[in-house]
Amino acid sequence: MSTKNELLAIRLANILLRLNQGERLDIHELAEEHKVSLRTVQRDLNERFSFLDWNEMGPRHYCINKAKLGHLTMDDIRRFASFASIQDLFPEVDRRFFQEKLTQNIRIKGFQYEDISKHKERFERLSEAIESRKRIHFHYTKSSDNSSKYYELEPYCLLNKNGIWYVVGIDKGKKKTFCFTQMASLNVLPETFEADEQLLNEIKHTDSISYGNQISEVVIQVAPQVAGYFLRRDLLPNQELIRKLETGGLLLVSKNVHEMEIVPIVRYWLPNLRIVSPEGLQSRMEESLHMYLNADAGHIMLEG
Repeated sequence: MSTKNELLAIRLANILLRLNQGERLDIHELAEEHKVSLRTVQRDLNERFSFLDWNEMGPRHYCINKAKLGHLTMDDIRRFASFASIQDLFPEVDRRFFQEKLTQNIRIKGFQYEDISKHKERFERLSEAIESRKRIHFHYTKSSDNSSKYYELEPYCLLNKNGIWYVVGIDKGKKKTFCFTQMASLNVLPETFEADEQLLNEIKHTDSISYGNQISEVVIQVAPQVAGYFLRRDLLPNQELIRKLETGGLLLVSKNVHEMEIVPIVRYWLPNLRIVSPEGLQSRMEESLHMYLNADAGHIMLEG
């Protein structure tokens, strides 16, 4: 990395670190501190950091949404600053991929992002179809049983959940979600469609990726030992606090989610999380876990 790019990376890391800590930044002070022009600082904030969830965005002062404070780790900050310092060398699609990934990383940690670089052209065509409200036709293969069929969809958005890209849309009047990398032979059709404002609002305000087959609510009991993690940030999709328990634990609810968005999280936090309702979901999760452990034990015995 050249000296110029190193200075840029240092400046960006410093700005992002201070925003992450809750500071309200003044562009005049930043320009003086880093010995750059006001125009340069404005470009840093308005272009390079455009993806941030801003509470105040100029013209002189900048600060991010308080709910996002502390969500970036030092690794996040270093990684972004390093990329941003040389991003002008990359095509626009590469820059957008990186920023979208970082934005998701602010919300959910600990997941590896799938590599979709070989699908850039298809990603772009799909994005344009969503923007122009055009129907799409594609071949889809289910990962569960490798069955496949063709679909014609009204696409509403591309979203990233836990590092995986999904397409949300309406198929024959039903809301559906498709995994982007399982789509093939994509064609953008000339026909346009009228957007369903209710679905657009739903996508905007929910953490869930499942549409049309959600559970209305899942109630989770959280042990006192880990309650602090769930109070500091929402670790469950569409998380709401029902009440704090006398033991120091919590009773939480996740509304309008698919069970497979909840079960993996509960398994991860075992034995400190328990599904209270709907009835049977906890026992089904435990049964599948026992089956997995017994199968794994049998495999180990055979290997021995």
